[in-house]
Amino acid sequence: MHKQYKYIIAIIYTVVLFLDRLDLTIVNTTLPTLARYFHVSITVTDWISLSFLLALAVSIPVSTWLGDRFGLKKIYIIAMLLFGAASTLCSIANSLDQLIFLRFIQGIGGGMLIPVGMTIIYRIYDKSEYASITSFTFLPSLIAPAVAPFLGGLILDSLGWRFVFLCSGPISLSLAIISIVLIQEEPHRSKSPFDWLGFTLGEVILIDFFYALSELGKEGFSMPVVFMVVILFPLVWLFVKIENKKEHPLIDLNFFKKPLFLYANLIQLCFQACHFGAIFLIGLFLQVGVGFSATLAGLMMGMQAIGAMATSRYSVKLFNQYGAKLPIIIGLSGVALITPMIMLIDRPSMLVFGIFVFLARGFFSGLCGTPIQTLSVIDFDKKQIGSVNSIFNTCRQIAISLGVAISALLISLGLHFSGLIGTENIPTDKILSVFIYGFLVMPIIALMGIAIICKLNQQMICLKE
Repeated sequence: MHKQYKYIIAIIYTVVLFLDRLDLTIVNTTLPTLARYFHVSITVTDWISLSFLLALAVSIPVSTWLGDRFGLKKIYIIAMLLFGAASTLCSIANSLDQLIFLRFIQGIGGGMLIPVGMTIIYRIYDKSEYASITSFTFLPSLIAPAVAPFLGGLILDSLGWRFVFLCSGPISLSLAIISIVLIQEEPHRSKSPFDWLGFTLGEVILIDFFYALSELGKEGFSMPVVFMVVILFPLVWLFVKIENKKEHPLIDLNFFKKPLFLYANLIQLCFQACHFGAIFLIGLFLQVGVGFSATLAGLMMGMQAIGAMATSRYSVKLFNQYGAKLPIIIGLSGVALITPMIMLIDRPSMLVFGIFVFLARGFFSGLCGTPIQTLSVIDFDKKQIGSVNSIFNTCRQIAISLGVAISALLISLGLHFSGLIGTENIPTDKILSVFIYGFLVMPIIALMGIAIICKLNQQMICLKE
C-alpha cells in the first residue's frame, strides 16, 4: 500500500474522529445556558448529551455490517454527510425536543464514522504499525474532550449557544466531498444477513438502561424505574442466548473468549466512564457551582489536551517495551488521585491552580488510550478487524454513555439530598454537598480499572515494533 495514501486516510479519519469527539463534549458547556433558554431543570438537559451517546451505541453495531455489505467508502461518506447535516440543523432548533432529536440523528452518523474509519485504517496498515497508528488516531479522543470546554465556552460567551453546534457541520460536509475523490473503495464484501432480532433487543436494553438511570436521579426508586431495572436481567439473558445461537450474530460473543479482548473492554469501561463522566461533572461544577464563565472553565479544562499530547506518544514507547500494564496503571492511578483535587477549586480566582491540576490530569489520561485500543485488536487477523472494531467501539460508547449517565445521576442525587430544586442556581455553601458524590465515585471507577489490568498476564501483551 502506497505510504502517501495511508497517511491521507489516517489524516481524514483523525480529523473526522476529532469532530465526532468534539461534538460529544463541546455541548456540555451549553447545558446551563440551554436550561435557562428552554426554562427546564439542569438535570433535564443531560438528554442532549445522552441522546447523542445512545445514537452512537445504536449505530456502531450496524456500521460494520453496512460497510462490508455495501462498501466501506460509501458508508463512510454517508456517515459524514449525515453527521454534518444534523450538526448544522441543531443550530436552528426551536425546542429542547427538537434539539434532542437532531442530536440523536447526528449521533447515528457519528457512530458509523468511528468503526468504519478505523476498519479502513487497520486494513491498510500492518500489525507492526498498529500501536503507532493507534496513538496517532487516538489523539483526538484525548484532545477533543479537553479542548471542547474552552472552545465551546469561547463561542458560547461570544456568539451564543447556536453557534456551538456549527463547529463540526461544515467541516464534516467538506471532508465528505474530499473523501469521494481520495478514498479508494475496499474490495471486501460480505453477504451475511443482518441480525435484526439481536439489534432490536440490544437497543431496547440500552434505551431501558440509560432511561432508568436518568429517571432514577429525577424520580428516585419509583415503580416505573424499578420495573425498568428488573426487566433488564431477562432481556440481557435473552440477548446472550440468541446471539450465541446465531450463525451471523450482531455481536459475536466468542470474541470475548480471547483474554486480551475481554480485558481491553473491561479496562476501557472503567477508563471511558471515569474520563467522560468526570468531564461532564467538572464542566457543570465549575460553571454552575463555582461560578466560572464558560470560557474560563473551558480554558482550565483545555489544559488536559496539552498534557494528553505530551504523554500519548510516550505511551507507545512504554507499551512496546513493557506491555500495557505499566502505562495503564500509571495513567489510571494519576486520574484517580487528581480528580478529587478539583473540588479544591472554590472560586474563579483559582485559575492558575486549576490550570496545573488539569494539566496533570491530562498527563495521566494520555497514557491510557493507546494501550487499551491496541490491546483490543492485537489478537485478531485482518479479516476479523471490522467486527472486532465494531464491538470494541460499541462497548466504548456504552462506557462513555454510562459515565455521563452516572455523573448526571450523582448530581441529581446531590441536589435531592441538599434539598435543592434542579436549577442552575446553587448556593455557595451547598456546592460540595451537590457535587461530592460524583467526585468520589469517578476515582473509584478508575481504581477498578487498575484492579482489572493487574490480573492480566504481562507476557501476553508485549509487542515489539
